[in-house]
Amino acid sequence: MPSQCQSKTPQPTPGHVHNYSQVADEELVVLTNDSTNTEQEKSVEKARRQEEVEWRERECKAKCEEAKRQKAEEERLEAEQRKRRLEGRRWQRRRQKDRGREPLKRGPRPVRRN
Repeated sequence: MPSQCQSKTPQPTPGHVHNYSQVADEELVVLTNDSTNTEQEKSVEKARRQEEVEWRERECKAKCEEAKRQKAEEERLEAEQRKRRLEGRRWQRRRQKDRGREPLKRGPRPVRRN
């Protein structure tokens, strides 16, 4: 009995050995086409993501513009209300003056803080 060390790792049998030099050219073309398709898919996915980013930017810009328009409209309405109140006070003073009364005098107006 020889005292050789026997490996417990299974050794490949001739059926498990792949000789890629014998692969048909058609199969190689398929592999090449798969990689090309993968590149196309990556390109399409990148374009889709870019479109999505641009869409989000347009949405954000539109919301910002709408907020600006709304703020401007609110400021315009507030200015209009202040003008009406001022005109109303002026009208009351003229009316009191026409009746011969001294118009009511007010102290300084308090500063309005938001």
